[in-house]
Amino acid sequence: MLNSLIGRLMTFSMLALLLLMTGLGLLLERSFYNSQLNAMQDRLKLHSYSILSVAEYYQQQLYFPAFLQERRFNQAGSGLYAQVLDKHFQPVWASVSAVDIPVFKTAWADQGQWMYSTVSRGNKQYLLARFGVSWSEPESSQHESDQPEHNQFGPDQSGRVFNIMILEDLQELHNTVSGYRKTLAVLLAALTGFILLMQYLILRWGLKPLHRVVADLENIQMGNQAELQGKYPTELHPLTSGLNRLIYSERSQRERYRNTMADLSHSLKTPLTVMSGILYQQSRDHAELTYQLEKMNSTIAYHLKRAGGGTSALTRQQVALLPMLQSICAAMDKVYADKNMAIHLDVDEQQTVNMDENDLMEVLANLLDNACKYGERTVEVAAQQDEGQLLLTVADDGDGIPEEKQAMVFQRGQRLDTAEPGQGLGLSLVREIADSYQAQLTIGRSVLGGACFCIVLNTE
Repeated sequence: MLNSLIGRLMTFSMLALLLLMTGLGLLLERSFYNSQLNAMQDRLKLHSYSILSVAEYYQQQLYFPAFLQERRFNQAGSGLYAQVLDKHFQPVWASVSAVDIPVFKTAWADQGQWMYSTVSRGNKQYLLARFGVSWSEPESSQHESDQPEHNQFGPDQSGRVFNIMILEDLQELHNTVSGYRKTLAVLLAALTGFILLMQYLILRWGLKPLHRVVADLENIQMGNQAELQGKYPTELHPLTSGLNRLIYSERSQRERYRNTMADLSHSLKTPLTVMSGILYQQSRDHAELTYQLEKMNSTIAYHLKRAGGGTSALTRQQVALLPMLQSICAAMDKVYADKNMAIHLDVDEQQTVNMDENDLMEVLANLLDNACKYGERTVEVAAQQDEGQLLLTVADDGDGIPEEKQAMVFQRGQRLDTAEPGQGLGLSLVREIADSYQAQLTIGRSVLGGACFCIVLNTE
């Protein structure tokens, strides 16, 4: 996934969005909680003011109605409670709902001061609002018997400043915040998915010109067009222009190579033809020289065909392997007569290879020439048929090829031993021919101690 541009961008965007949405969710949840808490505090203020509006202070005593306007104050365990405390935190009055609620001695609010805190009782939490208030005697007191009927709580012994305490259960607030959190999580998850989907579609649309470049390059490879054509975005102009220049340069170089090969082959073909004619006029038997001239003529024709149409245009046929190897070995015996090389062939007489004859000749001749050149005394050639594949191996008893330099020997013009004659083209030609047949060409260490070249050909 990380090898894809879209995969990388989508992965980064997904991580960034997760961090962003998590932070945004926490911020919104905290803001919602604070707004609900502020609304709850305002509501407790209103409850306090409603209690103050019905309270009366007469002859050092506070009087409250038997029932308050807010019904929850009149129901035990309703979740809304009210208390009036003196400065010694002694209850002066409590609502019906607060009969079993203890006094929370958190702090004392001075006159006109509002204080808010969170208190706990068991597994429940409450929001506590505390307000400092004082009462004064009226200027003209009425007779006690003339007072309206009120609940009376004992005489105040602590002065005129009291604290009104309003408590409300926080469970409802927690439930509201929990529901908001779930809704917010669903909305943010949906928003994240929508953003990722839109980004994916935008990336697909934005990278579409690159897919068009790939398709055009495939058409160029198939020979359906000569260069990158069409309207591309401005940002891709340097890329398409550079690729067109590279294609033109490669095509020109290939054309020069083919022309050079054609000119060279054509130049050699004429004198060889003349030499062949002269030999036929001689009375003596020059069979070997004639064979070599015919071989050279055939090789030149082969290269002319390669220069004109390329390897893929060559026709294939079933070529007997053993006779070709015996012919090449006879030539190697003459070339390397001073080394007295022993070449062992482990090839079935009926074994054939589905290749162009000249291609097979080039491959085997170059591999055997390399083995005889760098081997000490022995060269072994083997062919093994196995499940639709033919395994060809050429091994020698030389020093071998170091693993770190094995790839270099297949490069055109590269040679490990500059003391030996050669141009470094043989093995690169073997690689080129093997690739044209989709064959596997590898180098290893032979049991003789030297190099072992292995070619795997598909026979099906």
